[in-house]
Amino acid sequence: MKTPSCLYFLIIIICLPAAAVYGDYLEVRRQATIKVEPDRDAEIIERIEPGINLELLDEENQTNGYYNVRRTSQGPAGWIYRTLVRRHSGEIPIPADGDEIDNPLADPTYRLTPQARVYARRHLRIGKPQAVYERVHEGYVLAQDARLKIPLWVQYELSQDDLAGPADRTDDYRPDTSIPFGCRAELSDYRNSGYDRGHMAPAEAMDRSNRVMSESFLLSNMAPQVGIGFNRHIWANLEAGVRGWVEQRGALTIITGPVFATEANSVSYAVIGRNNVVVPTHFYKIIVDAQDMNDVEALAFMLPNESLTGRQYSEFLTTIDEIEIATGLDFLSELPEDEETTVESHRALQVW
Repeated sequence: MKTPSCLYFLIIIICLPAAAVYGDYLEVRRQATIKVEPDRDAEIIERIEPGINLELLDEENQTNGYYNVRRTSQGPAGWIYRTLVRRHSGEIPIPADGDEIDNPLADPTYRLTPQARVYARRHLRIGKPQAVYERVHEGYVLAQDARLKIPLWVQYELSQDDLAGPADRTDDYRPDTSIPFGCRAELSDYRNSGYDRGHMAPAEAMDRSNRVMSESFLLSNMAPQVGIGFNRHIWANLEAGVRGWVEQRGALTIITGPVFATEANSVSYAVIGRNNVVVPTHFYKIIVDAQDMNDVEALAFMLPNESLTGRQYSEFLTTIDEIEIATGLDFLSELPEDEETTVESHRALQVW
């Protein structure tokens, strides 16, 4: 398969939690539950919001992938799954009044000097054009391009506890009204277009709650995909494969998005609807097992957006490096540099 050349020169960096370290307390990374026993089917003691710190009762051991924790010194002890928390050394910090909340989407590579801020205020005094809209949901994070009306990437962590949840498929497709009109896709754009509304974060992986399921049907989580032979076949099979690998490995991070091939040093693509929603020539999917940040494994796929009836997704294994060249994006930026280089250059010979 010909490797598409780079279309984007914009590098978007998202600050995800750094490598977990052994320590004395745990920080909850996203909505979680504390259970009576270290088992996914155990009774729930308490539901915990992101940002809450928990006392770690046994620093050296896990049971079935669960930590033994307590929210307060007088509260009941329970169990929380390891991928839902980040481990810290030291005492649980006491929050100070007025502490700033970090922006998880800030670019850590760029800081404005006081003089640069003066320049910016002058040159942008009537406003700054917005090209990319980052949005954070419970089930996934995305960055949508206002020109293309599709996401550049959608990234989410999926654990065993997230699967086989109680929510039924909602099919409540709708525009993402948090993105301004004219910068987003509308339902009418897909109507009679001949293309499916292809999920980047699939609904089948978002059934942990009704809210998470419903958010997966925002059009900002979708891009036009060929239906028969792609979205409803090989792409769906790959998504099912990912869920199987999560069941085997405990937790994985998945990154999905569009690619645009070049021919004769130019890029052309179809558009649909009044808003000119672009149709990618290819889609990528990166699956990362980073439970040990110093021993990371990954699979990377790049599939043409066309009918691939009878083909297997394993035929489209590639490297993360090749996807970075094709998209201009920088993946796995929080890994140690040597580990990132090794993982991104490796092409798996077979799927897991």
